[in-house]
Amino acid sequence: MTFKGTSTHPRIRRITPFRVGVFAWLLSLLAMAGIVSAEIVRDIAVQYTGPKSVAEGRILANVSTKVGDTLDQTVIEQDIKSLYDSGDVENVRMFTEPYSGGVRLIILVESRASLGRFSFLGNSGIDEDRLRREVDLVVGGGFNDTNLEAARQAIADLYLQKGFSDATVTYKSSPGTEGNFSNVTFMIDEGDKNLLNDIEFVNVTVFDAKELEKVMQVKEKRVWRLFSKNNGKIDNFVLEEDIVRIEDKYKDAGYLNARVAGIERRRVSSKKIDLVITVEEGAQYDVATVTLEGVTLFSQLDLENRLTLKGGGRYSGLAVKNDIQMLKDYYGTQGYADMRVTPRITSAGGNVLNVEYSVFEGEKSTIGLININGNDKTKDNVIRRELAIHPGEQFDTVNLRASENRLKNLGYFEAPIETNILETEVPNVKDISFTVREKPTGTINFGAGFSSIDNLVGFVDVVETNFDLFGWPRFKGAGQKFRASVKYGTERKDFVVNVTEPWLFGQRLAFGVEGFYHEYRFLSDYYDQRDIGAELSLRKPLREHSYLRGYYRPQSLEVYDIASDASEQIRDEEGKYLQHLIGLTYTVDTRDDVYLPRRGYRVNIGADYSFGDIEAPGFKVDGKTFYNGPLDTILSIEGSFRTVDGDVPIVAREFLGGANNLRGFDYRDVGPRDDNGEPLGGNTAAFASAEVTVPVMEKVRVAFFGDVGTVSADSFDFGDINSDVGIGLRLFLPIGQINLDYAFPIQSDEYNDSSGRFNFTIGADF
Repeated sequence: MTFKGTSTHPRIRRITPFRVGVFAWLLSLLAMAGIVSAEIVRDIAVQYTGPKSVAEGRILANVSTKVGDTLDQTVIEQDIKSLYDSGDVENVRMFTEPYSGGVRLIILVESRASLGRFSFLGNSGIDEDRLRREVDLVVGGGFNDTNLEAARQAIADLYLQKGFSDATVTYKSSPGTEGNFSNVTFMIDEGDKNLLNDIEFVNVTVFDAKELEKVMQVKEKRVWRLFSKNNGKIDNFVLEEDIVRIEDKYKDAGYLNARVAGIERRRVSSKKIDLVITVEEGAQYDVATVTLEGVTLFSQLDLENRLTLKGGGRYSGLAVKNDIQMLKDYYGTQGYADMRVTPRITSAGGNVLNVEYSVFEGEKSTIGLININGNDKTKDNVIRRELAIHPGEQFDTVNLRASENRLKNLGYFEAPIETNILETEVPNVKDISFTVREKPTGTINFGAGFSSIDNLVGFVDVVETNFDLFGWPRFKGAGQKFRASVKYGTERKDFVVNVTEPWLFGQRLAFGVEGFYHEYRFLSDYYDQRDIGAELSLRKPLREHSYLRGYYRPQSLEVYDIASDASEQIRDEEGKYLQHLIGLTYTVDTRDDVYLPRRGYRVNIGADYSFGDIEAPGFKVDGKTFYNGPLDTILSIEGSFRTVDGDVPIVAREFLGGANNLRGFDYRDVGPRDDNGEPLGGNTAAFASAEVTVPVMEKVRVAFFGDVGTVSADSFDFGDINSDVGIGLRLFLPIGQINLDYAFPIQSDEYNDSSGRFNFTIGADF
C-alpha cells in the first residue's frame, strides 16, 4: 500500500504491519507509565485502614467517578475533596491497578470516628434538652471539626439570646469505649446572666440620652418589648456596633473627635446590670473650604457642585461619606473600577477645618468573567439573570451594587453577598466574583386561627420560594415559587396550589398557574357557595415600581344548600355558573415596606370581561397611600371603586361590610337586600377609609379610623352612604399581624343599627 505523492516526498514512509505493532507496543508502555491517560475504570474497590465505621455505600455516594468512566485526574481530585467534606473520612488516597482491559480504582480510607455520644458540662441556666435541639449532631453519624465548631457557636448564640452575654463554650473529644466511636463534651462557663436594666450616659451635653439610645440596637428590658429579640439582651458584638453608631451621631453633628471613652457594667441585681457609657464629646467644628485634588478626566467644577459638604457650613461625617460615595459612583458608572477617594482633613485655625478629597482616577475597565461561588442548590442561570452587569460591558459600580441588592432580595442567600473585583492578565479587564451562602427557602406553617368573619380555621401552608418543578427528587434551585395551602374550618374549606415561574422563556415575565377549591358557609345565613377553578397569569414589570398583570380564570361558581325559608330572590340564584374571566391590571407600588408601610403608595387599575354563563364587563380601581408623621405616627388613606355591567348572579356581585372595609357593619351587610333583609349585593361598590396608627410599645400600635362606603344595584351608580368610626390595636407578632377593631356606624341604611361591632383578623394585605 502506498500513499499518493510518496515518490516526490522523501519523508513519507510506507507503513508496514511490523511498524504498526511496534507503535501499539510503545503506546501501551506509555499508558502503563501514566504518560498516555485514557484508562477506562472497570471496577471500584473501597479498602479500609483501621475500623470500618463508615459503610462502603456511603463512601461511594460521595464519589462521582463511576465504572465505565474514563479516568480523569481532575475528577479524582474533586472526589477526594468531596470525601473530606463529607466528614466521614480522616484520610483518603486513591490509586489504580490494571484490571480487565482497564483499571481498578482503589479508594483507601481511614474512616473518621462516628459520634458515640455528646454531653454538656456547666449548664444550669439552659437545660440539656434545649441544648440538644440547638446542635446539629447525630449519635452514630460522622462528624468533624467544622460540625463541632458550628455546634459550639450555636450553643454560644443561644446563651447570648438568653441574656448570658459573658458565656463561653468550648469542646473536647475523647475515644469511646468500643469500635471507632468518639465522645464529645461541650464545656460551658455561663458567667452571670446580664439582662440590661438601664443605660446611663456620662458627660453628655450635646444630645439627650434618649436621642443616643435611639441609635443603639441594644435595648433595656421592658414589658412593651416583650416580642423584641433585643429586649434586655446584651450582645457584645452588637454593643461594639452601637459604640460606632454613637460616635457617628456626634460626627454627623460636627463633633469630629467625639468618642466613647468607656463602658462600665454596673450590677444592680443577680440577673440585671446597668450600662454606664462615658462619652468625650470634644469640640464642634465648622468647614472653611472643601476642595478636590487629582481630577483630570471630568469637570472639577461640576463635581464640586455635587458635593454635599460645603465651605462655611457645619462639618458632618455623614456628608463626607455621602461625598465619597458620590465620587465613586460618578467615576464607577464611567468604567473607572480602580478609582479611589481619600479625605484629608486639616486645621484652618481654631474649630475650623479644611476638607480635601484626594482622587486617584485610575483607568477605564471592562468586565471579563463573572464567577458564581457557593450556590450548591440554586442554579447558575437563576443568579445570573438577576445581575445588572454582563461580561464585555463597561465596568459600572452602581450596577454592581444593584446586582448585590437583587441577589440579597431573592431571599435565597445569607447576608452579606460577598463581591470581589479581581485583576486579570489582560490590562483593564476585571473579573467579578460573587460568593453566596445558601439558606433554607422552604417553610411549612400549620396551626389554627380565628376571625370574626369565618370563625375557627385550621391551616397548613407549605411554601418553597426556590422551587424547581422538574428537579426531581429535590425540586429546588430553579427560582420558581410554590405554595400549597389548606384551610379547614367550621365555616370554610380552602385548597390552593400555586406555581410561579418568574422568568418565562428567559425573560422577566412571570407565569403563574393556580388551582383552587373553596367552600364558603359564612357568606349568608340562607345559602352556601362553592368555587372550583384555575388561573393562568402573566406579570410583566414595566418600570422599577410598576407592572402589568393579565389573567385567565375558568371557574365553576355554585350556590347550593338553600334554606327552606329563603326568599324567592335567593332561591332564583341556586345552581352552577361556569364563568371564564379574563382581565388586565396595571399596578404601581412605591411602598417602603409591604408589611408596615410608612411612606409611598399602591394603586391598581384593572378591567375584566366575563363570558360563559356570566357575561359582563367589569372595571376596578383601588389605591392606598401612606404618610409618616411625628413620633412615628402613620396616616393611611385608602379608596376603591368596582363595578360590573349587566345582569349578573349573586356570585359575581359586589359587597361591603366587615373587617376588611366598613368595620362598623356586619360582614357583607351593606347594600341592597331581599324581602327577608338578606344582602343581595350590587353591581357597584365604592369605599374609602382613613386611619392613623400610633406606636404605644414595640410591635404594638393603636389605630383610629373612619370608613365610608356604598353599594348600588346598578352599574356606575351610588346607593345609600354608610360610614363608621372606630379604634383598634395592631399587634405585629411572629405568627403575623393581628388586628383588633371596634367600630360603630355613623350613617347607615334602614337594615343596620347604630350598635358597635368587634372585628378580629390575623394577617395583613401586602
